[in-house]
Amino acid sequence: MTIGDGHDLKSPRFAGDEVLEACYDNERVLQRGDRGSAVRKIQQALIFLDFPVPKVGANGIFGDETELAVRSYQEARGLSVDGVVGPETIGSLDEEFFTGVTRPSVSPGPEPQVSEVRTPLFPESPVRTPRASPITPIAPKAPPVRAPRIPRVKASGVKRSQPPATPAGKPSILTTQAVPPEQTPTHVTRPITPPVTRLPSTVDSQGRKFHTAGTVSGSNSSFEAEAGKSVRLEVSNLNVKESSVMVKTNTGEAKESVLLPDTLVDFEFSAIEEPFIWRFYIETDSEDSLIEWKLYSNWVPGKSE
Repeated sequence: MTIGDGHDLKSPRFAGDEVLEACYDNERVLQRGDRGSAVRKIQQALIFLDFPVPKVGANGIFGDETELAVRSYQEARGLSVDGVVGPETIGSLDEEFFTGVTRPSVSPGPEPQVSEVRTPLFPESPVRTPRASPITPIAPKAPPVRAPRIPRVKASGVKRSQPPATPAGKPSILTTQAVPPEQTPTHVTRPITPPVTRLPSTVDSQGRKFHTAGTVSGSNSSFEAEAGKSVRLEVSNLNVKESSVMVKTNTGEAKESVLLPDTLVDFEFSAIEEPFIWRFYIETDSEDSLIEWKLYSNWVPGKSE
């Protein structure tokens, strides 16, 4: 991750946004009191990653709930917990939503070599025998004087300890030589954003409960869900360019609209029975489209009415 050289955000959700690029380049931060589309994108990303803003939602205003969600995200990802969106926080969010990032594999370093200098079995004595002077004195020869005999002392029964034998084929290791501990290769893991995230339960103006959410990309995609008779599909365009979208269902209904960047569009559908296995087909006019969807239903599996 490179910070400071400008316009490095790579995920379609954030790339091209001047405010978020400035945050990534450490030229500004998003904090309480700010508002606009950049704040809304941060709120949508936090909600998608299960850090809710339950009362206000993605309203584009950086308030108390948004600051709490930012702090919760920073604490969960091991970042500096300051409640503002700076280069570290937007960089972490950008990595989570950019699925094309590849991490270089970490290979273990070369194993250190052990010195091949052999340790002598019997260390050489530090006391050396003095050498005779090479100068011959010019003097009359004196009669030889015999040195007194020193009585021999019998060695005691204590045996001299021998250094441990070195196994064949392995070089000896000096006692002062540091042996490095065994090295374990380090593995780098990257958090994977799930394609579908269940968010805290919310209810829309028609009493329909939040069912599930996800993202789709490309010109043709589909998904299915077991829901009730009355459903609302909320879609938003995560790209910086507008896109035409058509939603078809297995009930025969088809509705279309134009999605502007950073806007929401609702599609409502109904069935004749409940529960019903819904199948949604989403078609766009661009191969590079990236759409986020949320499904609301009057009946949600596993939830009491």
